[in-house]
Amino acid sequence: MRIFITGASGYVGSVVSEKAIKGGHTVLGLTRSDASASKLEKIGGMPVLGKLEDLDLLTKMAKEADAVLHLGFVHEFNRPYEELLAIDINAIQAISKGLLHTNKALITTSGTGLVAADNGKETFEDSPIANEAVSHRVLSEQAALKFADEGVRVMVLRLAPHVYGRGGSYFVPMTMQAAAKCGFAPYVGDGMQMTTAADVDAAAELYLLAMEKGKAGSVFNCSTETDVRLKDMATAIGNALDIGTKSVTIEEASEIVGPFVTQFSQMENRASNQKAKRELGWQPAPKFSLLDDIVKGSYRPFADKLKSEVATAR
Repeated sequence: MRIFITGASGYVGSVVSEKAIKGGHTVLGLTRSDASASKLEKIGGMPVLGKLEDLDLLTKMAKEADAVLHLGFVHEFNRPYEELLAIDINAIQAISKGLLHTNKALITTSGTGLVAADNGKETFEDSPIANEAVSHRVLSEQAALKFADEGVRVMVLRLAPHVYGRGGSYFVPMTMQAAAKCGFAPYVGDGMQMTTAADVDAAAELYLLAMEKGKAGSVFNCSTETDVRLKDMATAIGNALDIGTKSVTIEEASEIVGPFVTQFSQMENRASNQKAKRELGWQPAPKFSLLDDIVKGSYRPFADKLKSEVATAR
């Protein structure tokens, strides 16, 4: 199959691209720079230079593809979140325009963080939406899912707040870097809230399973563990960096990692993966849990690098 992937050189997208190529598919990946294009070419992909705002290009590529995986998102969180959502919605509509009445697959990306917590219990794809800024991502979901009635086999994959593995991700390294800088690993309040994590290789496999087997209009949670306490994550980061932990207020956390990351990372979130297992036959088998990966897995080299930089600065 010819698969068009937005965000093909990003953290999750690059793993999806790699696994798709190894599976015999042709990957055409939207890339914003020569460096990103080179990264995709090295794993056998075909770069398409452009950005999510290039709507005519998105429609054209969708028409020429057998399936589209939309993982791209503008991660410029210094901009109003409404602007970022508008870019995402416009991109989804442009892609869908190229897939009308074809029954070709379109997998779009959202997050489990838009669902309201349920007193410590696991939540599901049909659970109530939260009243938080990040819950506005549901507008992107709605924009995508309406095309299920127009001959697009569209689905939504909700990623866990903490996708991890291969020493990458967005929030895990950022939190580690902030901890190394301030000399302690922070957590908000008592840190007893539980969050959801997903191994990046397992997540990539779920995208491809949804593309192959998923039904139009479906929403799937992508999670491999739902019982990670935020204080325990801080402890793991502290152990990896040989520093202590410290409870901070939301205001203090905002000064350390910024208001958006603080709001995002301190939410209670426990998103069940049972639907994806049941309907798609997904069998995630991570090598490490999130906490073990931070302490002794793929984040170990990054932790050692941060410790060396701190020691040199002294």
